[in-house]
Amino acid sequence: MKLISAIVLSISLTSCFKDFDQLRENPNYPSKVDPESLFANVLYTSTGSFYGVQGQYFNLTAAGIWSQHFSKIQYIDEDWYEYRPSVMDEIWKRMYAGISGETNLAGLYDLELAIKAAYERKANNEEAGNEVAVRNDEALIGALKTAKAYFFISMTDAFGDIPYTEAFQTIELGYETTNFQPKYDDQEFIYKALLEELEEANALLAIGGSIDGGTDLIYRGSSTKWQKLANSLAARIYIRMSTTDPSFATEGLTALFANGERPMFESNADDAELQYLGSQPYMQPIYYNRYIDNRDDFAVSKTVVDMLKENNDNRLYIFAQPSPDSKPGVPVYVGQENGVPREESPSLNTISRIGNLFREQAAGKSFWMSYAEIQFIKAEAAYRLNVPVGDYQTFLEAGIRASFEKQYSEVAEYNAPIYPEVGVEVGQPGSDAQIVIDELKASGKDPMTQIMEQKYLALFSNGAEAYAELRRTALPRIHWVRGARQYERGLPNRFPYPFSEQTTNFENFSKAAQGIEQTVYGKKVWFAEKSPEIDYLINE
Repeated sequence: MKLISAIVLSISLTSCFKDFDQLRENPNYPSKVDPESLFANVLYTSTGSFYGVQGQYFNLTAAGIWSQHFSKIQYIDEDWYEYRPSVMDEIWKRMYAGISGETNLAGLYDLELAIKAAYERKANNEEAGNEVAVRNDEALIGALKTAKAYFFISMTDAFGDIPYTEAFQTIELGYETTNFQPKYDDQEFIYKALLEELEEANALLAIGGSIDGGTDLIYRGSSTKWQKLANSLAARIYIRMSTTDPSFATEGLTALFANGERPMFESNADDAELQYLGSQPYMQPIYYNRYIDNRDDFAVSKTVVDMLKENNDNRLYIFAQPSPDSKPGVPVYVGQENGVPREESPSLNTISRIGNLFREQAAGKSFWMSYAEIQFIKAEAAYRLNVPVGDYQTFLEAGIRASFEKQYSEVAEYNAPIYPEVGVEVGQPGSDAQIVIDELKASGKDPMTQIMEQKYLALFSNGAEAYAELRRTALPRIHWVRGARQYERGLPNRFPYPFSEQTTNFENFSKAAQGIEQTVYGKKVWFAEKSPEIDYLINE
């Protein structure tokens, strides 16, 4: 991790598509950068930078709010679904093209440059007969393709149909001209193309090559763990497709789980996550928002706090902090209802902020995917799709235990204080997980509700994934946003397309936007076309 600042500050590649021809002639933008450096920059800036997938605006101010992991307590426009168009433009531009200059935020275009450079180096090593170097190049390409799939999943889950096949047709990448108006591919096509990318990545990573550990900010050079991530992401895609195309998803999951050559996460040690340096500006985004930006806009949602309390779930004391008005020795936990009417603005001293492990750790983490998620995917596949992987209850319980073990181990790792309520004993992760398992068995809730509620909690802080699964399954039940006026039709079906696409790529944008109403309603994203309607919790 010590190399992050050096790597990021040394790279100044792409800005946005309009600058490509200029970059080819500008000596300040190197035309050749080794793929490892590009890889490191993308992993850092696209994951956890200030506008990345886990960054402030995509996660805290959009997906994490709309999924009701978090709630806003000041400037709560987004909690009423009243998004800021400029923010959506930033998310789109930075994820695709990155931003150069002082910030040097890399995007998916930089990842394409890295893949091209790695293939070129592989060809040179093949010509030279350097078999070891070829294997290492193949491992790097496999990791690059896996990262590409992860970021594209996040983008298409949020926006639906997006540019994919024509997204990066530039002179730099070998095309005769730069395509400034790429077509939009439909989400089903993108998912299936990403499954092919991940299958190829699995094969490349299985060869056993080495990846430079200093520039691999996720797995420190472990091609084995990248291979597990590639196949775990394939499982995520299949389960995402399962509501709209259950037969395709069932067939894919059955083959994936039965294939001994497609390993997936086997423990929490396989989790894909990025840890921050803890020094400015390389800080965990929630911490950065609070202590560098000096904002106090976010709380834990009432949805999360109530769900945890319902099952005597001691993760409450990790996900939330006591309300500021708690008396000494008597901590009180109060979640904030999302999007309350304007006349009901919360008293800031009475609401629990996001937990110490997330909000108070400069060197904290953002995670892509966890072992617990794989267990919940298996539980749903077994219960709803009859995929022959085993008993759903076994996987449900394994997912709960994995989440407890993960959270408790990180509390210990960061020495993050927790404050149980009076009379509550926080013990070992196994025993505390068992309390939740026993509560669920006695609850009478149907299996899908249990699976999705626990998956939702295990995903805490990963708003993008929670928002996608909420739209797919309509579970768990979330609160109706009573304060919404402009957008009063419930949870948005999608992120709105950026205004910049309407002005610079209108023909392709207009085709993709057919059927969309009020920018976020009407036409659903493909994976949610056949999803049930959300049964909201109504606060009178």
